[in-house]
Amino acid sequence: MNTDTSKTVDVVMCTYNGEKFLREQLDSIVSQTYPISRLIVQDDRSTDGTVAIVREYAARHSFIELYVNPENLGYNLNFKTAVMRTTADFVAISDQDDVWFADKIERQVTAIGQHNICFSAHTRGESMGNTHVVRPQYGLKALLFHGFAGHTMLLKGEFARNPGAWMPHMIYDWGLAVKAYLTDEPAIARIDEPLNWHRSHPDETAQRQHTERMKAAGHGSGGPLAAYMHGLKHYRRLQQKPAWQLFYKAIADEAPRHGHATEGLMAALMLRNGAAPLLRLCLLCARHRREAYPDPAKAAGAMGVLRGFFMPFIFAFNNTEFDD
Repeated sequence: MNTDTSKTVDVVMCTYNGEKFLREQLDSIVSQTYPISRLIVQDDRSTDGTVAIVREYAARHSFIELYVNPENLGYNLNFKTAVMRTTADFVAISDQDDVWFADKIERQVTAIGQHNICFSAHTRGESMGNTHVVRPQYGLKALLFHGFAGHTMLLKGEFARNPGAWMPHMIYDWGLAVKAYLTDEPAIARIDEPLNWHRSHPDETAQRQHTERMKAAGHGSGGPLAAYMHGLKHYRRLQQKPAWQLFYKAIADEAPRHGHATEGLMAALMLRNGAAPLLRLCLLCARHRREAYPDPAKAAGAMGVLRGFFMPFIFAFNNTEFDD
């Protein structure tokens, strides 16, 4: 691939007790086919050998910079403050325990154009040889209900460094994806082929926190019908959360100004109590299920209509991002 390398790329990695898998990820970043201007590693007060490993790599690669937070910030604020250290044309976000394919950055720089974000499909699993492909929906209707992974993102630098692109009280990658649509620039481009392996393991921070929150919120397993039976209770519970109110109010207020009237209406309905707004929301979800349901293949046929109608319940039953 004859790629123009005149655009600069900073990579941001946030670390916390990541010594087990960190070397493999660092190796995959320093081996990228596209030149990396800076790899900014910001550690959130690790108590293992993470910092020592980064210092070892920084001694060999002058473009690696290490920062250690004076106090633990948590991964949302850690990523935001680390991104604000960047200066490049584009910013790529990295987890500490993944593996990037060698041409990840090169292909994303080629594909991003004028978009705020370019992301790719990725593989997920416990080992490279035992994975499945994750290829999420990314239109704004879908983003009302779920985000996509930050470690798949390349962002336009000026967008990433705009404090207004970071939604308060929301997981950073979901908020960035939504904010990409709430500007007058092209929002998001996707590369359908996987460009990194997202490693599943018991110490994975986001998954561990999700599991703990599910238990605290009283989500029983309940089998395949649990979301239909108990989703309304969790939907009403989440509606009272300040983060829910802030998130959907921002979309309701801003989306119509940027050509997303239906999405703005759906967000406004998610702020309202009562049976009538919820019924209207469910009908809109059923109508737009192919754009909104996480897996478009499951939005087909009669069962797809049912899944679309009950999507607010299914979403609420499986969601813990508003529970901080």
